Amino acid sequence: MRDVLRGTMVAAQVFLLLGFIVSGTALAECKLPPKAPQMPQGATASDEDMKHGREMLQTYVNTLQDYQKCIEAQIKNAPPDTKPEVKQQWAANADAAIDAAHTIADVYSIQLRAFKARQE
Repeated sequence: MRDVLRGTMVAAQVFLLLGFIVSGTALAECKLPPKAPQMPQGATASDEDMKHGREMLQTYVNTLQDYQKCIEAQIKNAPPDTKPEVKQQWAANADAAIDAAHTIADVYSIQLRAFKARQE
């Protein structure tokens, strides 16, 4: 299961990066989200590791949400001559950012369950 989630996370990041490359003007106005943080491994993590993982998760999700809002504003305020394909790519980038947020939240959730199972 861990390998599947890791593969999904990598696929989401690759999709984001490809979208950013294709739509170069999106790079100029909206700050690119950073690489996803590494979540702690529930099977071996300490309480402190899990707390820190939760903080990193929240920060990352907030960054992705800010990116999505920026892209949405960019689409709304785009010059009239902006090609529809460019706007579609921007929208795909925003969607990919939200997908990445869901993916990393799922990864953390799985690791948290593994951590809690160890505590019992």
